[in-house]
Amino acid sequence: MQTATSKHRKLIDLPPSVFDALSMEASRRGLPLKRFIEKVLEEACPRPALDVAPGIRRLIGSAIPKGNSVEEIEDDRFQYLLSK
Repeated sequence: MQTATSKHRKLIDLPPSVFDALSMEASRRGLPLKRFIEKVLEEACPRPALDVAPGIRRLIGSAIPKGNSVEEIEDDRFQYLLSK
């Protein structure tokens, strides 16, 4: 079972020019390259509005009417599910 603190490890291929640019920027900021890349990816990732279980998070998109956010939904059943 996957927990909220688990991490995914992936090998990625970068062109040499991208690798060199990232290496220089990491060095300029005084960070190890790996940590710098992780930080850039974390900042680029959109954050969910609520910290909910992944199974529930997948269902939220189907429950949100167009143009609304999760906080605007006034459905007791939906709020109950989010509270679990």
